Order: sequence, then structure tokens, then C-alpha cells
Amino acid sequence: MRDVEEMTTCQISFLPIESKNYKDDIKRVLSLIEESGLDLRTGDVSTTVKGSRELIWVLIRNIYETMDPGCRFVLDLKISNICGCG
Repeated sequence: MRDVEEMTTCQISFLPIESKNYKDDIKRVLSLIEESGLDLRTGDVSTTVKGSRELIWVLIRNIYETMDPGCRFVLDLKISNICGCG
């Protein structure tokens, strides 16, 4: 049986579809990720975070609820309990 506090990894790609200022929207999402306190690695088109499963789900919900009122987007996620997601 797995320990519930084991590390979870999530690769996050935020893709604004309808936005007044897509660059600001991307910067806002990156800021939310940085403020989460999770370990992170930012790439060209995605950011990978590592930490507790609970904190990762809180972050995903926070991104969705923060960005939903102001823009239309795709939030592409890869979540793993066994690997680094790339």
C-alpha cells in the first residue's frame, strides 16, 4: 500500500483561447504556480510541479477558478504518482 504523503508530479500547460491579453494571463498562471510553494520547473510550453497530492489539487483548482471569469482556456494536465512527467 502506498503512503498518502508520497510525492506527486503534475505537468501543467495553460493555453488561453479567448483572452484580452494572453501574455498577462500566462504570467498570472505562472505567478499562481510560484505562489503555491510546490517545487517547480518551467519549460517552454509547460511547468512541472512536484509535491503533495493535496497541494497539487489545490493549485489546479486555484488556477481554474482564478482564470475562469476572465478568459477561455485549455488547462492541459499530466499527473503521475510514479514518475517525473517529463
